[in-house]
Amino acid sequence: MPEQDSTTSRPEPLSGKHIGSFAYVTIKDRLPGILTKVLDQFSRLASDYHNNGKPEHAEDAKAIVGKLSKMKNEIQTNKPISKLEDNYTDVSVWNDFIQNMSCLVEGKDDLQKGWFDVAWLSCECYLYRRILSALNQSSLHQDFDPFLNQKETAFNTSITAMKTLAQYVLAFLQNMEDTDEKLRMDFDTLLEYCLWGNKCDLSISAGVQVYKQLKESDQLKTLSEHIISNHTEKLYHYICKEKPLARVDFILDNAGFELYTDLCLAEFLLEKKMCKQIRFHVKDIPWFVSDTSRKDFLWTIQQCTQSEEEPIRLLGQKWQKRLDDGTFLIVNKPYWTYGQDFAEMRKIDPDLYQYLSESGLLIFKGDLNYRKLLGDRNWPTTTSFDNSLYGFCPAPLVTLRTLKCDMVVGLCEGKAEELQAITDQWMINAEYAVVQFCQKL
Repeated sequence: MPEQDSTTSRPEPLSGKHIGSFAYVTIKDRLPGILTKVLDQFSRLASDYHNNGKPEHAEDAKAIVGKLSKMKNEIQTNKPISKLEDNYTDVSVWNDFIQNMSCLVEGKDDLQKGWFDVAWLSCECYLYRRILSALNQSSLHQDFDPFLNQKETAFNTSITAMKTLAQYVLAFLQNMEDTDEKLRMDFDTLLEYCLWGNKCDLSISAGVQVYKQLKESDQLKTLSEHIISNHTEKLYHYICKEKPLARVDFILDNAGFELYTDLCLAEFLLEKKMCKQIRFHVKDIPWFVSDTSRKDFLWTIQQCTQSEEEPIRLLGQKWQKRLDDGTFLIVNKPYWTYGQDFAEMRKIDPDLYQYLSESGLLIFKGDLNYRKLLGDRNWPTTTSFDNSLYGFCPAPLVTLRTLKCDMVVGLCEGKAEELQAITDQWMINAEYAVVQFCQKL
């Protein structure tokens, strides 16, 4: 499909210019809240350094606090978005992006564009890049991940869930006589776990047993009914027709239990000869709090290999062997932490677009990847998934996403109205989800 003109054919991006919108509330409340947690962390670090006789470390942490406090004030007062002043490898790409950000407020000069005046996706990505900028300009904290503790806690509080899911995975690994029906059931179960990873984790922590979620028909029926656009049948048909795929690429979302479910699905695809290799795309920098980095990925495998729970340990050892023999491969690509959406990839990073085109299947995980696939635009909910990709389809792709922001496509006529009558929070409460597949454009 020829590259499309993004200035004429797509709806306007979601933004904070509309007071009361979900984007507005996010920029007004949630982004400063995220910064406050990082500020508190570095303030405590500075105090600890001082008390332990490390004055240089303390001053370095205080300098980071100063930079982040300045950014927090800029958000709250809608100051103009400024260019980056660090020397990280992507700074020129980012500064070009910042310069070209459009002001969406009529009559306001582009040079004065503030946080509430530009695309929500742009300013939210910019927040995390500015956090990195503060770290990069420091002397002693350049490799510091301010979200590491949250990600490790997400893993450590999910052990019970992980153990039960590991038992399920080990059971099908030992079953050498799969029927077509059993293969499909296992595929659907693991795909839904990848889809509902975060939600299932929250349910488990509240006392709901994973085994029941895996096996009880009522639970599975409820989850399935909440998939409001479901292309699982088309996806499975494609995989079975083309197997073994030379490789499958996961564009990862969250660390913790969600990453663990991704690894379980990857194991299934390899063990059942549906593909020959899995490539996991991680984030280069601390990103959207919980996104998976290379360090997070390796730490997760290590924790699994050392787990006191035998089923988790057995899977961890198997996954470490896959890393060693290359059937699992970790991939770092800087585009995943740029501000651009995916429709711009062919222009901004043609090498990555070509790299992805060599895959048998791209699995895009989570809300942010969905937003970038669709350009975070105000699409009518009945717009087809294929059309909303806006020319981006380097290889067959599927998106697994629970709804956490007010944008979704691919719904049947009347579905949005039906859900709105149930709750006006249906687009943002993570109670509903989509599995949407595009083989080609």
